[in-house]
Amino acid sequence: MQNLRYPKLFIRSKNELAKHISHEGFSKEDALFLINDVLKNFDRYWKDSKHSDPIKAKYIRNAKGTNLGLLLQKINTMVLAPHDKMLPKFIFGGIKDMDHVKAARHLLGSKRKRTLLKTDLKRFFEQVSHERVFDFFRYKCGCDDRASKVLAYLCCVPLGQKHSSTKEKSIARGFATSPRLSVWCNLDIFIKLDRLIKGALKGNDPKLAIYVDDIGITASKVSREKMEGVLSEVEKLFLNSDKKQKLILNKEKNKTKITSHEDGIEYVGINLLRNKLKVGRKAKSKRDKIKKELKKDMPKEERFSLRKKQRAMNNYKRYVEST
Repeated sequence: MQNLRYPKLFIRSKNELAKHISHEGFSKEDALFLINDVLKNFDRYWKDSKHSDPIKAKYIRNAKGTNLGLLLQKINTMVLAPHDKMLPKFIFGGIKDMDHVKAARHLLGSKRKRTLLKTDLKRFFEQVSHERVFDFFRYKCGCDDRASKVLAYLCCVPLGQKHSSTKEKSIARGFATSPRLSVWCNLDIFIKLDRLIKGALKGNDPKLAIYVDDIGITASKVSREKMEGVLSEVEKLFLNSDKKQKLILNKEKNKTKITSHEDGIEYVGINLLRNKLKVGRKAKSKRDKIKKELKKDMPKEERFSLRKKQRAMNNYKRYVEST
């Protein structure tokens, strides 16, 4: 039986997938031709981006300008995106109109003396396996076995560098479908996390925000020790979940930390004050650097480019602080 918190897709075949992604000017026949072409030439249509980080085993996959890139964009916008409103209000990132600024604003509270626990999920996309993507379409969304295999195949690639010998597959960094699939495939555990936070910090105005792989938890008038206990419970929840949904937190320096308003608290690069937001240290440093550079003599074209960057930074600052 399909879970009511998931989209009712019921895609049973390539033909029905073609119907989902067809529209005026792009017929069902065009869509089916696109699907078959990508299935036949899948490996030819993506490559590892030069922006990948092999040391951290983070490979960004690039399918732009290919039929695979076009098909993934259509699946993202016409199959997945229409169901964004079903997601809980603490989910941000990769979701329409739910950016990092809104994620930071969500963590502001009505009570004083807030403390922030922030952490992130280690190699998050790589933790979302091909099997979990198949299960999402097959058992959560009610799709047919054949259609679920096709969708999982299109959205996943082998772990590691392209052409490596590994048989393990996960959603791909850089594919249009990956941000939404990372949320949907982890929705059950994220809801359990929300319940854990509300129970552990009851009476302290707890707030949870998840922006892609960045997790932020705030509460008022809680000790550092209590927040450390919450962190321990979060880690246990992620590690002791269903084997298919096990998640690992990133324990690297500055990735997992607890801070209070007295220390200054930042989440996704934004400074959280009593009841408003300010741009964080990195953004402020960039603005200051541009301002300093503009005092120097330079060619007209270079000055124009810097002025353009300055306007963009000022617009960003206004957006953050007006929220």
